Amino acid sequence: MVIAPLADLEQDLEKVEQELQRVIAERGGSLRTAAEMMFRSGGKRLRPALVLMVAKLFGPVQPGVNRIAAAIEMIHGASLIHDDVIDNTTMRRGAPTMNAQRGNHFSVLLGDFLLCQALLAVSELNRVDLLQVISQGVADMTEGQILEAHLQGDFSVSEESYLKVVDGKTSSLMAAGCRLAALYSDADPIQVQAAEDFGRNIGFAFQIIDDILDIWGDPNVLGKPVGSDLQEKKYTLPFLISYRISGEEEKSEIMGLLKNGSYPGQHLNQIVQWMERHQGRTLASQKATEYSTLARQALDKLPAGKARNDLSELVDFLMEREK
Repeated sequence: MVIAPLADLEQDLEKVEQELQRVIAERGGSLRTAAEMMFRSGGKRLRPALVLMVAKLFGPVQPGVNRIAAAIEMIHGASLIHDDVIDNTTMRRGAPTMNAQRGNHFSVLLGDFLLCQALLAVSELNRVDLLQVISQGVADMTEGQILEAHLQGDFSVSEESYLKVVDGKTSSLMAAGCRLAALYSDADPIQVQAAEDFGRNIGFAFQIIDDILDIWGDPNVLGKPVGSDLQEKKYTLPFLISYRISGEEEKSEIMGLLKNGSYPGQHLNQIVQWMERHQGRTLASQKATEYSTLARQALDKLPAGKARNDLSELVDFLMEREK
């Protein structure tokens, strides 16, 4: 699935898809078959699109950029597979997850396979600086996953800790992709840093909007039930904001609802109403807007033209999206 502002990137994204399949096909067997099926099932392709769009700031897209974009998408795919195993998730995008189909052992190995293939793909560009950036991105993402697992079920976690998780799990890979695109396109150091800052802040805004949609989105559009994160005992920013400004009695009541094990129907509705009373949605949305503003400020340091306008339009879309 190609998201709206990326419609004119279809040909470029098709080249990324071809590169993705080429890299995966370098190995045979069941891992290759499963990886091919997984990527054919679709997805937003936001991360490779960001790589392409940043590269376009500096001129025509070079073939190596397609390889970088494919590597970023493989790393993202690996993180989703590992997340589904950790969370015991059985459905994603309206279809059974890999662990639901093939079991946890196979899924962990498939995720590892994708990570290795991504790093190998970038290493073939013979640029140590690129390999360092993508390796650091994988390390940061893994640290974010570990921190989230450590804090899972702790709904009193600070916003600072929440942002550390988001920085690792979501922002780091977007930042790495944008930095790689700028580096490979021979941008100057100030532009390289601006591209990274753009990607990082887009990542924060993207995740906060995800948090909002998890509660107030349309389940038919999202392809999953509302409140999925809460039911998996994952904290979201609207919840954390509401919890921080609640009184002790109210906090105790909310914790009681959450500790019941599952909270469909009335319990979930009570929690949503509580967040709405404390403006959890509004304040989280304001935070997302702050990060989108920081992303635009970084964008202003990058070359003017159609590519920059397209990235600005992408920021608008991500802030207003419904899935």
